[in-house]
Amino acid sequence: MATVPDTPETVSMCICEGCPSFPGAGTLFCARGKSDQAIVRRGCICPDCQNFRRYSLSDGYYCVDGAAGEGPR
Repeated sequence: MATVPDTPETVSMCICEGCPSFPGAGTLFCARGKSDQAIVRRGCICPDCQNFRRYSLSDGYYCVDGAAGEGPR
């Protein structure tokens, strides 16, 4: 699985704040890793994100499980 760079471009494409599971702080979890906030799984919109498609990601809930490419999921 590819890694997502933490750049202004990827931040501008990020849709984390619109997610029903958004913890209220942080964004770009696919690049930056899991949230330090408690997450209640209420659905995941990662597959709808341009970063998800651009970097050929295959999972979701990066806010819970950590950044793409961090290891086995």
